[in-house]
Amino acid sequence: MVAQNFDVVIAGGGLAGSSLGGVLARSGLGVLVVEKESGFRDRIRGELAWPWGHSEALRAGLGEALDEAGVVTQPMLDFYGDGQCVDSVRWEEISIDGLPAIAFSHPHLQETLLTWAASQGATVLRPAKVVGVSDGNRPGVTVVEDGRQTELRPRLIVGADGKSSGARRWLGADTVTDPEHHRFGGLLVSGVTWDDTFGWATTPGAAVGWFATVKDSGRVYIRLDVDRVRETGVGRTFDAFCAFAAEFMPEGTLAGARQAGPMGFFQNSCTWSSRIALGHLVLVGDAAGALDPTQGLGTSLLFRDVRALSELLLADADWDRATSEFARQRQAYYEVLRAYDRWCALLDSEEGPEADRRRELNFAAREKDPTLGGFAILEACGPDGLVPDDAARRIYFGE
Repeated sequence: MVAQNFDVVIAGGGLAGSSLGGVLARSGLGVLVVEKESGFRDRIRGELAWPWGHSEALRAGLGEALDEAGVVTQPMLDFYGDGQCVDSVRWEEISIDGLPAIAFSHPHLQETLLTWAASQGATVLRPAKVVGVSDGNRPGVTVVEDGRQTELRPRLIVGADGKSSGARRWLGADTVTDPEHHRFGGLLVSGVTWDDTFGWATTPGAAVGWFATVKDSGRVYIRLDVDRVRETGVGRTFDAFCAFAAEFMPEGTLAGARQAGPMGFFQNSCTWSSRIALGHLVLVGDAAGALDPTQGLGTSLLFRDVRALSELLLADADWDRATSEFARQRQAYYEVLRAYDRWCALLDSEEGPEADRRRELNFAAREKDPTLGGFAILEACGPDGLVPDDAARRIYFGE
């Protein structure tokens, strides 16, 4: 690559990096997106954005890219018990602008957004890698492509390299992780024809979720604690995974299903960087902080990051000030989402008399206030205006 003058170099061309790169390039900035993968593949990552995340994506200007990716709209969330639908949430009745949730193939959306970023004027380099960063009055970046090194001097370096981010080291930041609470497994299946709703069946001991990602394919998720994953053998074979999930789903839901991607279970805990911004360096998406995937908030979070950071950079010529403000905002809304993840885990996935009593109190509290102070409609309306303090926790748990 011939050295060019870039305003922004983004390390990582996944959903967060490509979205941010396209939005900034469209505004006239010189943007380089560096992606190490020559092609994206299924890694059992998030494939759903709740209505508030859908709103964040549209506000960031990503509507065209979402249309090109062929996202599947999910107007309803259906709750199941004993294979029957027992309750439903219709998003248009409570969400921002009446928007639905959206589902998608994660690798397909990655490719679409990276292509879209290039169409907006961003330079995309792949496969390539950022191997060195130096800060100063003008930060330095060393990029390697085909064994050749190029030195660049952008105004800003963005780390968008995922949950196991190496970019955190550039900021001298530590990786912080909550204790594991349970495991969450995923599997992509083809040969299924599902409607446009998200199905969720939950008991204290286990939960199963399913939804369509493209026309004839869908994602199935299972929540279990680590001991039950081992005891049931649910993560060992495709047949074992489907047999377990089918017990929670309407009869015939998985008839004709074929394995279409890898299968795996992962630790469910929030992981974040102890520092998000420093000088000419800033982190976004999972690099800044990833959530427990059980509640499916990760994609909505990264779309919020893209909108918030891009708006601040485009509104303020002092980018140090802009990234500092982004770090402040990001920490605030991340803590809301992290608290909600923890509260949901305590409420939904623990067993025993104390946990049963917790659910009874929560049910009674919902009778008085269906929003539970706003946290019960977080998927629809987002984290704005919510504070995860003791008062909010008492409302949520009906204490």
